Amino acid sequence: MYSYNSRVRYSEVDQSGKLSHVALLDYFQDAATFHSEDIGITLNMLIENHYAWLLNAWQIDIKRRPYFGTDIVVKTFPYDFKRYVGYRNFVMETVDGEVLSVANSIWSFVDTEKMRPVMVSDEMKLKFAIEDRLDMDYADRKIIPDSSSEIYTKESFTVEKHHLDTNSHVNNGQYVLMAMDVMEQDEKRSADDIIRIRADYRKQALSGDIIVPKVYAGKKKMQIALNDTNGKPYANVEFLLSVPL
Repeated sequence: MYSYNSRVRYSEVDQSGKLSHVALLDYFQDAATFHSEDIGITLNMLIENHYAWLLNAWQIDIKRRPYFGTDIVVKTFPYDFKRYVGYRNFVMETVDGEVLSVANSIWSFVDTEKMRPVMVSDEMKLKFAIEDRLDMDYADRKIIPDSSSEIYTKESFTVEKHHLDTNSHVNNGQYVLMAMDVMEQDEKRSADDIIRIRADYRKQALSGDIIVPKVYAGKKKMQIALNDTNGKPYANVEFLLSVPL
């Protein structure tokens, strides 16, 4: 298991003084990239060979968000590889061992020139060192918007350069941030009510693309489809809420 220690920074908290949901996701994403870097599968090596790990899906279960200044430990490990797909768990806890959040993620290994999947080699599997998966409630990989919910469309917006990552498409955390911004426009919903975040990534959004958010608001969950102008999703994001509407 790979782990690193950190401390919740002021730049990572929201108005409540707690670690923001997007910062939590960023900690987990950083853990995955640090792990890869430290075992020799470096970002530069992947870029030079035209490879990348692209995220298919997130599930992040939140038990408690730590306050500014809290010392934390972030852990990660892969628990399975199937052909070109990798499965990885995450844990955030206090230095005293209190579990703050657990997560599941599904990734695809791709050739970035041909934009097609590549088989994960046995050598790479050995370097990552597979462990038993976490004992957690695993949701479905795909998010199917609930058509029985209250449905409405929000104002569209344009993908800007600051949304992009090293692969020149929208970073996976930015989709969650976009969906969070849409959710918080609804005064009946609060970020403090979120106990699970799921994200289902469908296609890459690039600089200049237009995103049209479509909201499916249920009693205990809010789903935001971040669509293109033809109604096809770049990503579907779901927030499970502790307090019903």
